Amino acid sequence: MTSARTSPNQALTAFGRAEASLRQRYADTRIDAGEFQRPLSRCALATCRGTCCYDGIAVDDDTAGVLDRVAAERATSFADMGLKLPARVIVENEWRGRTSRKTAVRPFPFRSVVPDFPPHFDEIACVFLLDDGRCGLQLLALNEGQHPWYYKPFACWLHPIKLSATGIRLYDEDTDPDRFPGYDGFACRTHCGRASSCGTAASQVLGEELEFLGRLLGRDLLGEMERQTVDAGNEQQPGATDAPVPPRDAQPTGTTSE
Repeated sequence: MTSARTSPNQALTAFGRAEASLRQRYADTRIDAGEFQRPLSRCALATCRGTCCYDGIAVDDDTAGVLDRVAAERATSFADMGLKLPARVIVENEWRGRTSRKTAVRPFPFRSVVPDFPPHFDEIACVFLLDDGRCGLQLLALNEGQHPWYYKPFACWLHPIKLSATGIRLYDEDTDPDRFPGYDGFACRTHCGRASSCGTAASQVLGEELEFLGRLLGRDLLGEMERQTVDAGNEQQPGATDAPVPPRDAQPTGTTSE
């Protein structure tokens, strides 16, 4: 298998400092192959219209600074897409006692265009979301010949994968940390994060995201999960050499040694 390692000085996105911080924090953190066996289906923008972009996205200082600069320097490009960005694309936010910086939001008619829009989600969206559900930051990168996720905050293109203190996670209804009274979860309620009875293992559906994250971290995440699965199978199915072999004179009558 080809190595997924990337030079530490070779930035893959517009967020060089955030990349370095990500690599330092998650260089050795665990990824659980079992969680990524849950069946998922790729969402279709015609159906979800960017449901996961509701309420914007929390960002670190490096990402906030880059997005501020890109919004100002590429204002004409965004206007040509039909985006009327506000003067401030990054705002302060408070959520359950925690403060952070996040992308600004605007009203968006999710309930009229997404029949199964979660009832506890508000009808607001990141200011970079286009009316057809595409991301203006991703479209900008494509127009400039960059990787599609070059300008997208990490948490956006990773969704529904989450980077947490406990590892690289794929939350379900039982583990989603955003489920509590009055708010019935986030990752597990979006179209691409919901379990799908007719779906495929998340490790395959999210293979592109896992491969790119691996490049950022200098790891082969898909390979790591493969090895976990093989090791787990070996533990559950002992090999023939684990069974005791009876001495020759104790073999049942009628057997031969050939």
